[in-house]
Amino acid sequence: MHQMGAEVVCWGMNILVLGGTQFSGRAFVEQASEAGHEVTVLHRSKKDPGLPTGVRRLVGDRDPDIGDGLDQIGALIDDGERFDAVVDMCGYVPRVVRASCELLKDAVGMYLFVSTISVYSHENDVALDEDAPLCKLDDPTVEVVDGATYGGLKVLCERVVDEVMGDKACTVRPCVIAGANDPTDRFTWWTRVLGNEEAMVVPSQPAGLIAFIDARDLAGFMLRCAEHGNFGVFNVVGPEPEFIGIREFIDRAHKALDSQAEMIECDQDRLGGFGVEPWKSLPLWLGEESQSRHRVLNGRAIAAGLTLRSLEDTVINTRAWDVARGEPELTAGMKMEQLREVVGVVRSQ
Repeated sequence: MHQMGAEVVCWGMNILVLGGTQFSGRAFVEQASEAGHEVTVLHRSKKDPGLPTGVRRLVGDRDPDIGDGLDQIGALIDDGERFDAVVDMCGYVPRVVRASCELLKDAVGMYLFVSTISVYSHENDVALDEDAPLCKLDDPTVEVVDGATYGGLKVLCERVVDEVMGDKACTVRPCVIAGANDPTDRFTWWTRVLGNEEAMVVPSQPAGLIAFIDARDLAGFMLRCAEHGNFGVFNVVGPEPEFIGIREFIDRAHKALDSQAEMIECDQDRLGGFGVEPWKSLPLWLGEESQSRHRVLNGRAIAAGLTLRSLEDTVINTRAWDVARGEPELTAGMKMEQLREVVGVVRSQ
């Protein structure tokens, strides 16, 4: 631990990660290990995830009704082990999060919970800070995680962390996460289209805003919170300190990839007539009625040390990863065949 004025910086930490073998969790494990911290990861898959050398792996389910993951951590605690920080990457159900918190509350210096901007009610089209109203579940006992319950369950999980951990709690609320190893393919879809297609349809102006955070920047901020003792709640949102429009993103990504794709403009109503829907067909694009979901303020995180790489860096990195993995079928966005059909119809009219 090194003192820098009023700021305490911790080096050589012992960090426990719940989850952490994929995407932003993986990025965090890699950065923490590279920084010289001791890292233990509890994950479910018995397959070796290929984490950095020296990372200790515990294999088991953290849900006490299903597996023995928490028992393995409990055994370490019984042997006298303590953790400077716990990073909870996979907390979705309050009951399971409570079990983890109760086990670790006296054995950890910080409990960093990864939440989401989906916790906000988004009732009005206003910019949202960390104190904005949160959504509520009609049935707080539900444990099915889907589009209707995800945000409300995360709200309840946050409350459990605050209740049990008190001033040891740190909560980060990221927006859409982008970059290599993304299992959702929402951001990757755009880089695939720009990299491969001859033409694409794009929403005409005003097309609205876009928000995403590079997984490496999210991981870097979480590591900074652990090292510097940044407690509280933070909106971890990018790609830049100020809001940007989706057309600016498309134009800059087009240039960054030296794309040859023709961009064909259509307004939202016309795209809808072709079966092209915001978010589902064109990932990250929100319709006019949903813009508040991209109006989330990141000033508190910026003040606490969040750094944002250029969107061009994220675009190029994601494209390179997609090519390297062999460009498998994407799990998000309209299929390329549908895109080509829409392009053909628009051109013919």
